[in-house]
Amino acid sequence: MIDYNKFEIIIDTREQQPWVFEHHVKACEKLDTGDYSVRGLENQLCIERKKSVSEIANNITEKRFKDVVARMTQYKYSFLLLEFDFENVLSYPIGSNVPKKMWDKLKITPNFLIKHLVELQVFFNIKVLFCGSASNAERMALSIMKKVYEIEQPRPTDI
Repeated sequence: MIDYNKFEIIIDTREQQPWVFEHHVKACEKLDTGDYSVRGLENQLCIERKKSVSEIANNITEKRFKDVVARMTQYKYSFLLLEFDFENVLSYPIGSNVPKKMWDKLKITPNFLIKHLVELQVFFNIKVLFCGSASNAERMALSIMKKVYEIEQPRPTDI
């Protein structure tokens, strides 16, 4: 039986408000790509977190984010966990930090966001998951880590 409390969760040092992962061993270290991984699987598992539709809207056209996406394609398991619902994308910029007087000048529309989120999945094989909240996203991340650990952990050889 696998003891999931034995694996160590790596949290990128740049995470300002990291998920808690209660009852799990954690370490804050710089990850080259993503916000979360598991010790020993840092080159296989990458979990990137976006807290709001505003954050992804701001990031999606930036070179820095495109570089992250390019690096994520090198991982066997790459995930983008969104702490909001698809409805937030459909209603963007409502609920965003963009002032209402600027909405008609925005080039980033719901359709633009949808197009790019689909491209992340189709062209880059990044699993995009709408989690609805930070706590749901944390639970999803932990579930992903457990499953990848179960699949990828080194197995003792039979003698």
